[in-house]
Amino acid sequence: MHNHHGEGRRVHRARRTALAALTAALLLAASAGFGQEAGPGPGPDETAGQTAEPAPPVQPPEQNEQQNGQQSAEPAAEQSAEPAAEQTAEQAPEVPVQESLTGSFELLANPVYPPDRARLVYQPLIDYLNDATGLEIELVVDLNFHRYWLDARRNEAAPLVLEDAHMAAWRMAHFDYRPLVTTSDSLTFSLLTSGAYADDSLEDFVGRRIASLPSPSLGYVVLADWYDNPMQQPLIQSTATSWLDAVEMIFSAEADAAIAPENLVERYPNLYPVRTSVEFPGLTLSASPDVPDDVRRKLIEAMTTLHDDADHHSALFELDIDRFVEADPANYRGLEEWLSTIFAL
Repeated sequence: MHNHHGEGRRVHRARRTALAALTAALLLAASAGFGQEAGPGPGPDETAGQTAEPAPPVQPPEQNEQQNGQQSAEPAAEQSAEPAAEQTAEQAPEVPVQESLTGSFELLANPVYPPDRARLVYQPLIDYLNDATGLEIELVVDLNFHRYWLDARRNEAAPLVLEDAHMAAWRMAHFDYRPLVTTSDSLTFSLLTSGAYADDSLEDFVGRRIASLPSPSLGYVVLADWYDNPMQQPLIQSTATSWLDAVEMIFSAEADAAIAPENLVERYPNLYPVRTSVEFPGLTLSASPDVPDDVRRKLIEAMTTLHDDADHHSALFELDIDRFVEADPANYRGLEEWLSTIFAL
């Protein structure tokens, strides 16, 4: 019996020893696997002199989530800020800036000539301006006064316009054009007739044929102002293609009189002026608000020194002008009212 109980105790101790060894082996294996994932921990020498730091206070889950959200949002915001700024810079539209004294400009000429003749008359001036200013100016010629007035009312004219004073004043008042230069001599219009009617008055021409360029030419509006009674009107024949053509209609017996500018009055001593208008500023170059100030100054300088340039004398000769001078906008205020005699403005 004694030997039986002693043998049972030995078996029991052996089982406990084996179980303890198995447990130790399992713990060692688990410890080795954790070390491979988390990395080697500090050795005994490294931990010997270190004091355990107190554990951070436990925060409520909601506070932890807020802090974690803030910490993760800050790097994301920093990372997205740079691409967004670059994208905004790339997408930002470039503001068009007209370079000083460069670019192409159209110049509309007064339609007092047929288109082919107008190009011959005005092109020498365009050539001079291109040479003197370094600009690229292109001549624009309207087919007739109807197209000229239609584009004016729509504000579809060129940025530079060379025209009579009443239209320059009208553009200044309605579309903020600015007169740059005008002729040194003022301009008048006269009603010319042959010797057969030399002693007649203005009223005597009621019912008679008067040749003119079409409305809204300056000569036409002068006639309309003289004959303001709708029941006492001459027969205005606005079929002339130029002021010279209007005067020639007297000699061909197509008209009894003609309205003509002062330069033509002086050429025909055998024709007699019945009445002469008030003085207007002469042919005027105006610029729209789209024309930069430095371009305007360059044009003024070139135009007012044209008479000193012997190589481009033809520019003034074709226009029958002595010289250009700088225009005073004050001299144009109110001249647009002349158009009210034929249009309800």
